[in-house]
Amino acid sequence: MRETAKQLREHLAESNRLHHLYLDDPERLTAYRRFVDVQIAYFLPKYEDLRVRPAYSEAIDYIVSDMVGPEIAARDAELEKVVPMMCRVLPAGALQALASALDLNASILKINLDIERHLRADLANRNTVSEADYCAASRKAACLDDCLRLIEMTRSAGESLQGIVGIPMIATTLKMMRGPAKLVGVRGLHDFLERGFSIFRAIDDVPEFLDVVETRMTEVFTRVFEAPLTQLSQAPIRV
Repeated sequence: MRETAKQLREHLAESNRLHHLYLDDPERLTAYRRFVDVQIAYFLPKYEDLRVRPAYSEAIDYIVSDMVGPEIAARDAELEKVVPMMCRVLPAGALQALASALDLNASILKINLDIERHLRADLANRNTVSEADYCAASRKAACLDDCLRLIEMTRSAGESLQGIVGIPMIATTLKMMRGPAKLVGVRGLHDFLERGFSIFRAIDDVPEFLDVVETRMTEVFTRVFEAPLTQLSQAPIRV
């Protein structure tokens, strides 16, 4: 448990370091917000057919949207305030789930900031980019193996979250923490944790859901990194 707490602190410190690369620069913050809007508009439609399955829609939004974007910086800053307390009171499984999510978060953020850097001029001049533009920038920032690792990390984070769903009293504990979380200024963090718990508890077969997401993410990233650029859409990604 001590090693898990150490990993949690390290992943959180890296996330907050990366957040400050754009939070401390108003122009880059504006550019990064624009980039995230484009990225979500590109990725979410590729999961649209899965939304008809029970409980999948919210879970897909949680994975695709709640792990990126400037808004998560406030959540991570809140977490820094309460890490010592959480390491004392949370069960090992819950700490592992949080550490896995933060590791994934930092890894995604690092790649996204590099993709945004390569797209910045296009977004500033045209306010949008095409699929071909996005994929070309992604290939300068990372490689397919980097993103396959993100998929493995997403699955690991999902499995960790599944593990805490069955912990006795965890749902009651999260509900009881709403008031105190608001009082100490970490309501955003609490909402993130409670939302993730509720979403995964509603899925009847989490391993099957993770299989589906893993397969789809692999297909999407393979297209991003391996499809000939000349065969990718030149139309603007609609935000």
